[in-house]
Amino acid sequence: MISRTISICQGKGSIGHNNRTFHTKNSDPARTKNNIVFVREPIGTAYEKLFAEAVERYNAKQKRSDRKIKSGYFEYQFGQPVTETKLTSPDKRKSFYEYLIQLGTMEDTGIGTEAAEKATACLCEYMRGFSERNPNFYVFNAVIHLDEKTPHLHIDYVPVGHYKRGVDTQNGIAQALKEMGYGTGKNAIAKWRQSEYLIFREICEKNGFIISEPKKSRGVSFAVDEYKEIQQEKERLTEELQPLREMELAADEASVAGKKQFLSNNISVSPKEFEQLEQQKKAVAVQNIENQYERDNIAARKKMLDEREADIAIKEAESLSRLAKRSNELDVRESEIVKIEERALSALNDADADKRRAAVLISDAKKKLEYADFKYNEQLNLNRNYSALQNKYCILEKERDNKASELVNLRYAVGISPTDKETDPVQKITAIRDENNAIDLKLDKELRLPFRQQKSTTTLEMLDMVLDKFKSRIAETDKELDESRSVIAKLKEQLSFIKQEFVKVVLAVNALVYSDKYCRGLSGLSKALATGISFFTDSTFKKLGEYDSINKCTVDDEIRKNMNHFIEPEKSRTSSYYER
Repeated sequence: MISRTISICQGKGSIGHNNRTFHTKNSDPARTKNNIVFVREPIGTAYEKLFAEAVERYNAKQKRSDRKIKSGYFEYQFGQPVTETKLTSPDKRKSFYEYLIQLGTMEDTGIGTEAAEKATACLCEYMRGFSERNPNFYVFNAVIHLDEKTPHLHIDYVPVGHYKRGVDTQNGIAQALKEMGYGTGKNAIAKWRQSEYLIFREICEKNGFIISEPKKSRGVSFAVDEYKEIQQEKERLTEELQPLREMELAADEASVAGKKQFLSNNISVSPKEFEQLEQQKKAVAVQNIENQYERDNIAARKKMLDEREADIAIKEAESLSRLAKRSNELDVRESEIVKIEERALSALNDADADKRRAAVLISDAKKKLEYADFKYNEQLNLNRNYSALQNKYCILEKERDNKASELVNLRYAVGISPTDKETDPVQKITAIRDENNAIDLKLDKELRLPFRQQKSTTTLEMLDMVLDKFKSRIAETDKELDESRSVIAKLKEQLSFIKQEFVKVVLAVNALVYSDKYCRGLSGLSKALATGISFFTDSTFKKLGEYDSINKCTVDDEIRKNMNHFIEPEKSRTSSYYER
């Protein structure tokens, strides 16, 4: 089986290239849709998520405004707004790092083969466990390119470290490696890469790949783009050389065939056949000349191609040398970064110790100063309290005099004489208040005002309303009295008339009892009835004070007129006396 190599290197960090915002000559835009995107987060969003809260905590601790971070952490660390271009800070920190990994080459694991599909599955499995294995490497962009010659994985991440001084969460590759257990110094990054290499190798071997050992002589895997350019140039030269080699082989075969035909016919021939042989001989000679020309041409072109291939080999070696040098430079820079961070941490630790000692001295001084301030403020408070008490005493004296004057006025207002010492003003006021409350209740009962109007109406206003109401009632009562007086006057007039007529009846009844003229016809029960009526009316008129009115026996003319209808005519005077 074919053994394949694993290429691991530090990428250039081109987010635009990784996300295909632009295409290079080695990518096929028609196959870009096949690329596998794991993470695609703007780097500004990643920095905000990772460091915003840490910046807030740092600013909250600062007492001086000039020490606060007024911009975002990215601009604070790298001196310019957020950009997808990889930046380096003055203390050698990168804005982000790129990790590139590939299985095989385009000769043995090219796109479109079964091996490429299996390699893609291995890269996917490796990527799924990357963040869990490396918790301090925040991946904000990760993609597998399937639109080039060979599947390969780009991982862009921000290293996150935690510190006791300054901003507690920072971009720091050395601290991140230390927290993940790879130690410190220049070997930390090498340990981490070796660990990731072994993990990916295990995944590949599990999926049936045979992994060849890395070439120690070169010391480093070269960049995928440069490797692809070299391989493409070699392919182009091989394709260009192939037709020339075929032409050389055909010419050699034609020359050999002609010689065989000419030499093998060493027999007697006719003149016509001899002429034909002569023509073939001339053709073979011409062909040999042409073949020699072609061989010379092929040799020249082959020499040129060999020179070009040698140049390419030199360029390849130079490229590998540059890459090795670049890798060494990167290792040196990473080592310098680690040393700088270690020196910075040492300086920070020393500063922390000095700060702690200074903090103790400052704390003692603060305590003494606070005690002195306490005593000073205590004396100031005593002075202020004494002045406040004096002012309060003067105010109380004035209030006492005012209260005494108000009490005199109050006694006078409630009707208590200045010489009256027995009457209690409080009881008097209480009685007045109770009376007022009773009046208020009567007013409320009488007026029956709504609650809001009742609250906004004074007692005097309510009294005025009651007076207005009573005036209306008095006017109505006066009207009713006038009507009643008219009725009474009419009744009195009627009663007077009835009285006069009744008196006439009483006088006529008295005539029946007491007049000789009218009583002679009464006897027995009739006389008793008339006498009872006379006594009854007599008693009644005495009660009324009208006794003089009945002290007569007369018959009114109207009664007499009515009597005449019932009186028989008198007999003539000639009747006997006895009859009369």
